[in-house]
Amino acid sequence: MSVSKRYMLISAAAVLMLLNGLAFDPTPSLFGGVGFAFEVGPLHETDGPPTVGPGADSGFKSNPYPPSLFGENIPNNIRREVLEIAVGGLLVILGTVLILIALWRWRSDDYSLISFGVLCFLYGARTTFPPFIFDLDWRFWEYWAAFVTYLVPFSGWVFMEQILGKGWKSSIRLLIYAQTLFSLTAIILGLVFRSPFMAMPANNIMVIVASLVLMPNIFFLSGKQSRRESHVLRFGFIVLGGFVVHANLVGFNLMHGHGRLGQSWEPIGFLVLTACLGYIVVRRFLRFEKDLATISQEMETARQIQSFILPQDAIEMAALDICARHVPMAAVAGDFYDFAVLDQNRIGILVADVSGHGVPASLIGAMVKIAFAAQKPHSAEPAKVLAGLNTTLCGKLDSDFVSAAYCFIDTETKKAIYAGAGHPPLIIWRGQENNLYEYCQKGMILGQYEKAEYAPIHLDIMPGDRIVLYTDGIFEAMNPKGVMFGSERLKTAICACRDMTAAEFADSLLKQISEWSGGKGKENQDDDQTLLAIDIKQ
Repeated sequence: MSVSKRYMLISAAAVLMLLNGLAFDPTPSLFGGVGFAFEVGPLHETDGPPTVGPGADSGFKSNPYPPSLFGENIPNNIRREVLEIAVGGLLVILGTVLILIALWRWRSDDYSLISFGVLCFLYGARTTFPPFIFDLDWRFWEYWAAFVTYLVPFSGWVFMEQILGKGWKSSIRLLIYAQTLFSLTAIILGLVFRSPFMAMPANNIMVIVASLVLMPNIFFLSGKQSRRESHVLRFGFIVLGGFVVHANLVGFNLMHGHGRLGQSWEPIGFLVLTACLGYIVVRRFLRFEKDLATISQEMETARQIQSFILPQDAIEMAALDICARHVPMAAVAGDFYDFAVLDQNRIGILVADVSGHGVPASLIGAMVKIAFAAQKPHSAEPAKVLAGLNTTLCGKLDSDFVSAAYCFIDTETKKAIYAGAGHPPLIIWRGQENNLYEYCQKGMILGQYEKAEYAPIHLDIMPGDRIVLYTDGIFEAMNPKGVMFGSERLKTAICACRDMTAAEFADSLLKQISEWSGGKGKENQDDDQTLLAIDIKQ
């Protein structure tokens, strides 16, 4: 037998049991009162509050809470009233917590948590819990019970849409529109005519029709759920739906409800549904934790791989003091730097910035390293190095790209050659002149234009000079007000730190940027940050 047929048989059996008056001993229910139902039974208004005390008239039907609460049969019903208050309070608290969590972790594309929170809150608010806590006039609780009753289905249908989607031919979405119009109309009419329960028969019809509309959607649409979750949801909704239909039929006197048994047993169905939803939440949480652990492990592996891509050992040269600092925004980054050491006097330094962040950018960074290694024969010619990188990367990056700067330094001839590919300018502090210079070579970015050409800039270097290479994460760092650190502050910092060693300067600059961004490390970091300082020694 197929799963759908089994569920249809279970549903039919549940409905038949209910239509036969819940064929078991009609003892007092565990939960008294109208609470927990989408409906209110046959209610008739009178001119005053209920008479309290043994033998008093209990015919005041407009009061939304059972006569037992006001004195009749207290010895027989006190236990179920306490349980109703407890369960109602539990649902109100649960709903409030879920609503607060949903607002804290707001997602505009998913209203399942907040709609379920509102449903739990309203369901609990219909019990005797609110009047037990707040001592207000009985007329207020009349309006409260009626108006909350009109609102409960709306939150239920919104939650159902989050679980199952819009439904077959948008049937669930249409239910939401119809319920919105009905709820507003019922509340307005109740206020205008001072008769809060006047629309209750129509509300009963709305709930019964909506339940029938939802049945095929529950059976045949999986929505956003897995197969097992769909089965659990169907079971929970079948149980609740049976109780809801029965309670509303009792409200029309179409079947015998054993006094208030039909209404008072409906919370069992809602608690079953809540348990089913709890199972799904716990299952998803455990699956999420497992996936998160797997992702964390994979990210750690990627971080270790990237750490091998970046230079492992400090570069030591007689006439140069080189310091490199790399601060990734995430566990892995798109910034990349590398060295091409020819001998103790000659070295090429590459700094690259891959568009994007995270694992995809780090993978492209690995491609750049491999491509850079193939350019070693041209290490002394920055324009050829960048052209070779561009040729290798073109056709492999899709919409991504790489900006890069390459500087070749020859301490023996006191010459440097620089070329850039869409990268921030190279900055040199001239120690002997006590002045700062900026060199910008606006070559095309790498990986997008096969015929791109790059032109070199030839520079003279002297002892006391400091060459600074960096990525845009350095000067584009934002403070809490959204203001960038900027190139002017970068230049000011370079001038202020002119007497420091290369390492001291790099650490001081990164500290300034961190403080500018809010002083919380990577939490407020908007981009990867890479900085290289090269001091020309005496």
